[in-house]
Amino acid sequence: MPQHIRFESTYFKEDDAEEIWREALRPMYDVKRPKDVSFAASVDTWDLGPILLTRHAAQGEVQFHRTRRKIALSGINQYLVHCLVGGQLTSEFAEGQQRVPLNSVAIRDLAVENVGFAIDAPMITLSVARSALDRRLPQGSQIHGASWAADDAIGELFAAHMHALARLAATMTEEQMPIAVNGTLDLLAACLLPKAQERVAQGDPRLAPMHRAQAASYIEQHLLDPDLGPAALCKALGISRTALYELFAESGESGGVAKRIKDRRLDEALRRLTSPRHARERVAEIAYSTGFASDSTFSRAFKERFGCTPNEARGELLVKRTGAIEKMPDDLVELHQRKIKGLSG
Repeated sequence: MPQHIRFESTYFKEDDAEEIWREALRPMYDVKRPKDVSFAASVDTWDLGPILLTRHAAQGEVQFHRTRRKIALSGINQYLVHCLVGGQLTSEFAEGQQRVPLNSVAIRDLAVENVGFAIDAPMITLSVARSALDRRLPQGSQIHGASWAADDAIGELFAAHMHALARLAATMTEEQMPIAVNGTLDLLAACLLPKAQERVAQGDPRLAPMHRAQAASYIEQHLLDPDLGPAALCKALGISRTALYELFAESGESGGVAKRIKDRRLDEALRRLTSPRHARERVAEIAYSTGFASDSTFSRAFKERFGCTPNEARGELLVKRTGAIEKMPDDLVELHQRKIKGLSG
């Protein structure tokens, strides 16, 4: 049977319950709620391997913020597949605002900034390992924001499948679980295929998805190389500078390849600033080691990307947290976070 993790706010004092709930969700979102409003929530998660199946409900208004800073720090980048069971759920991201239809399905990519606004919105969510879904879709597919209208038969089909999976998960045997997971992923990919193909076809040349993936991989592997830049990328990929610029322009990334490199270096700097392994390194040392020529240039770029100075990030995120969560004998928070992060392993 799949491992089951359950949180129910009524099991704890209200203040402790809310803090446990926030911590369990922290790898994915910064959560905001109105102050002085009573708290009630429940979370049931089943570990199905490359999929986590979750039933989540929270009373009243909740905001779920997935920021650049959260993306850089969290180390997770899977997909979320939401089926809204009740209430209201609206998301805002670069492409605009999207209201999720009741009893239909919407996709979120945790590598993309977004804010979710929920009001009394119980939902079923599949957290899907990126590699498990990407290999079933055309290379370069972008599926963040994909959804179906309330009366769309395909959306209804997959929503019904999610309801069935949630109903049966607790009783599955070890032999049945991989069959159910592979069937779910195959069905999801088949439902997404027309939408994924539309997005690839809107402007990508035939080789663009492959070259873009190669460029992203090269940037990650050579992130701290002082010679990393357009010239090095062109040589490694065997394409012209014009083709390289077009590649990043077609991906919708503002600022092109130079900004992509700078942003990834800033993400690495933030990771080092908040890591105990680099606690003895000065901010200036981290700036230089991640490819910035001056401390002032680094500080300006860092604040523009994350909304705080490097010193503020280090001071805020290295504070030792104490309280009820650390003292709990059965640490639901640590277990839940480990399952979430495991999908990106």
